Amino acid sequence: MTLRRLTLAACVAMVAAMVWAGGGNIAEAVGEEGKKSPNPLSGDKEAEAAGQTIYRANCAYCHGMRADGRGRGLPNSADLRKFKRGYTKFVQTVKEGYKTMPEWGGMGEISDEQINQIGAYLETLAKRNANWADPDETSEVEEEGQVIPASSTTSEPAEPKEYQIHIGHILTSWTDTPGEVGLATILEQEAMIAKEHAGYAVTDLEDLPNIQLHTRHVRHAVDPTKERSGEGPGMGYGIVKAAAGIIQHMEFARDAGDASESAKIHAEHVLASARNIQFWAGKTVDKAGQIIGGASPVSSAFYAEEIVERIDWILNGVDANGDGNVSWEEGEGGLAQVRAHLSYIE
Repeated sequence: MTLRRLTLAACVAMVAAMVWAGGGNIAEAVGEEGKKSPNPLSGDKEAEAAGQTIYRANCAYCHGMRADGRGRGLPNSADLRKFKRGYTKFVQTVKEGYKTMPEWGGMGEISDEQINQIGAYLETLAKRNANWADPDETSEVEEEGQVIPASSTTSEPAEPKEYQIHIGHILTSWTDTPGEVGLATILEQEAMIAKEHAGYAVTDLEDLPNIQLHTRHVRHAVDPTKERSGEGPGMGYGIVKAAAGIIQHMEFARDAGDASESAKIHAEHVLASARNIQFWAGKTVDKAGQIIGGASPVSSAFYAEEIVERIDWILNGVDANGDGNVSWEEGEGGLAQVRAHLSYIE
């Protein structure tokens, strides 16, 4: 009996030690002296599961799939496993932005319930000394490795550097896009619409009216200024315009007086890939014009298949030289390579 009790006690101790060592410990996330997060969904398993899905769709690009700050967004994205500023500050940051992060992360508004679900999920990832409980006004809070009196936490955040602002326009927010999303985001949204309708166009290569209808829809997403009807399923911005914007802001970032060495190096890689997108988009518009303009049924079918291929190149790049890799170089890099090389910039 004594041995059994000792064994049971040892197991309990071992489990407790494993929970303490792991990253997902709610006890570590609640704050000092047992104060809990004011998130009404904290600890709700269904909310945590929903929050993971919403987080990956809206936050993971910058903060990483594991919320460790190692995404492909702006440099120095926060490690949300170590969030220490309390839940109210988290909600405020999501809605209003913080430092280089724009409002809503540049991804468009979400509901209060969705924010609570994201918060509930992030609390399960909390590392030791994370703090989702709101600090007392008179207490001290720890931020970025320093102990700072609460009265001093309201000081203005450091201004982002010029080159970071232009990278932010590409990745997170730009003023004239639908929803003010980043230029890379609107390009991807338009490209996915174009891909969908290019696929519809080739479902029956003997159905010319269907090919022509969906080719119009592709053209609207690639360059709405070329679609005379002004109607289509695209966002009204277009791949062509988005690629031109990426090129412009990447050149601004590269040429900024405060540009980092990594910005200067990888700017050339981003620019080469963005110019590939621009070229392929132009070829897509040309082929669409031939289909819509009365090309023969056989030619239209061939051009429709070519459009499917080029839209895929725009999104993913292409191994043009057959070496088994898709690089950023002329004729190879697409949006995936644009995003990859932006993530290398510090």
